[in-house]
Amino acid sequence: MSAQAQPLLQVRNLTIAFENDETRQAVTTVQDVSFEVNRGEILCVVGESGCGKSVSSMCIPRLLPSPPAKILGGEILFEGVDLLKLPIAKIRAYRGKKIGVIFQDPMTALSPLVRIGDQIVEAVRIHDTEISKEGARAKALAWLEKVGIQNPTLAMRCYPYELSGGMQQRVMIAMCLILEPQLIIADEPTTALDVTIQAQVLELMLQLHSKDSGMIFITHDMGVVYKMADRVAVMYAGQVVEQAPAAEFFAGPKHPYARALLEALPSHATRGKTLRAIPGQVPSPGHYAPGCRFSDRCDCAREACATTPPDLRTLPSGRLVRCPFAE
Repeated sequence: MSAQAQPLLQVRNLTIAFENDETRQAVTTVQDVSFEVNRGEILCVVGESGCGKSVSSMCIPRLLPSPPAKILGGEILFEGVDLLKLPIAKIRAYRGKKIGVIFQDPMTALSPLVRIGDQIVEAVRIHDTEISKEGARAKALAWLEKVGIQNPTLAMRCYPYELSGGMQQRVMIAMCLILEPQLIIADEPTTALDVTIQAQVLELMLQLHSKDSGMIFITHDMGVVYKMADRVAVMYAGQVVEQAPAAEFFAGPKHPYARALLEALPSHATRGKTLRAIPGQVPSPGHYAPGCRFSDRCDCAREACATTPPDLRTLPSGRLVRCPFAE
């Protein structure tokens, strides 16, 4: 990509809050999140559950229910257009056709009362009003075959519950990619699958990923990040704490939280010694520390860390790190 080329997606200083049902007070869950996705690039967003990965990403196609979600600030520039300024009626033209989503649990994303074929055909015809029903069915059959379903004609007649979890996820991938979106958001799409099927689905997504499209792959599995990522963004407690090209990140993460995630992998363990774990847990929104949000779990925290919020700064190497002591 040339230096002058515009990123496909630019998320700038995104801040999101959720309104408490009882108190009606808004609690900030995501704060000043920024990242970019280029065409042909896979950005993996990684972090423990509750770090804000899915909330940040689902805000892009405006899939967060409002209320309770409130967007307090920021920009989401897709091909230069700020999606946050568009009315929902215009956002619908982006969903599916330009921005596709592969959800974590296909059983909740697929309608249990509609046959697989009818669901795919409906998705195609909504976004292509000129295609016939027969043409849409032929396209659906071709894509089910592309995603590795051996008997696509039979699968078209099935209801979701009649397919295995791996088959359902392949159907979700087909439904997303059949519309040839420019941006794909994959929200932990292999979490519910066993290890063998997970590897097959990841390989399939790499094969079908277009050089003209970008992908945001959300996960908490560093092994998946190693396999999929061109670039890595690490989130903690609603903030991005590190961003770097994948090769540089795995060669040596700079933020203490990112280092701790890698050191917790079995591949980094010493034989005969206890696997390292990160003490404590991610703080709940509304209970973030006034300083660094990782300071109470960090083994190299200093006195200033508990009181002074760190900025996301650019290191000489070009990577972004939210820690003043990263070097």
